Amino acid sequence: MSAIPLPIAALAAASHVAPALVAPFFRRLMLNPRRDVRPAPHFDLPEAERIDLGDGLVAWRSGTGPTVLLVHGFEGNRAQFGAIIDALVERGLSAVALDVPAHGESAGHELTAVRFVAAIEHALAGLAPVHAVIGHSLGGAAALYALAKTGGAARAALIAAPSSLRRELRRFAEIVGLSRRGTEAFIASVESRVGRPADDFDVRHIAADVHLPVLLVHDQNDRQVPVLESARAAHMLDTAELIVTRGLGHNRLLADATVVSSVVDFVAAQETSGNG
Repeated sequence: MSAIPLPIAALAAASHVAPALVAPFFRRLMLNPRRDVRPAPHFDLPEAERIDLGDGLVAWRSGTGPTVLLVHGFEGNRAQFGAIIDALVERGLSAVALDVPAHGESAGHELTAVRFVAAIEHALAGLAPVHAVIGHSLGGAAALYALAKTGGAARAALIAAPSSLRRELRRFAEIVGLSRRGTEAFIASVESRVGRPADDFDVRHIAADVHLPVLLVHDQNDRQVPVLESARAAHMLDTAELIVTRGLGHNRLLADATVVSSVVDFVAAQETSGNG
């Protein structure tokens, strides 16, 4: 969000004097994704089998073999995984790309952390056995939480994923220009809507429940989710390996040949599926 539209800037300014009044607006801005966004990289995907998982969730399968579940981030889409999907299929794996709630052909208009995690847990159960999960951005954070709580896969690769939802909310508030009081009111509004404290989704609260190999990939120049997020996660997770790239930012990681190769090598390392 390089330039803040005037109405948003005006509401952010109002957060200095009426934080509780403007907080719901920014909560909706944070939780209601735009379906028409097409973030890079964007690949022309081959035909894939549509899978209706129930509860309004849709996924798309390419290839055969052990299943690898792909989870995009907020306002992301499955086309971002094109290079990874091709590489997985070439390695004899089945790539299943999930349209998370309120994205793609899945139902809904709002995406909270609780709904995000529930959708991944539902997909893991419906697709079982699942060999591995690859998640990008918030999709990676939600996937790790789901795996820590309910299991369902043997390995997880998280690309440019945050390790703290509260810090993500604070970054959003800073980007839109909310005041200190406005930021606190905004976070409280999100927590009220979600029904859970933001801190519940911090990696430090689930680290002890993560018993599977985890690959963390993050770029040094990521302006959307700082590389420090993956560094923190790597420090807290005993089973994690961290790869840091340079010059790829937040999204271009998904199309980089070296990153794709590293991620696919990692998830293909074990051919037997597990339950986390």
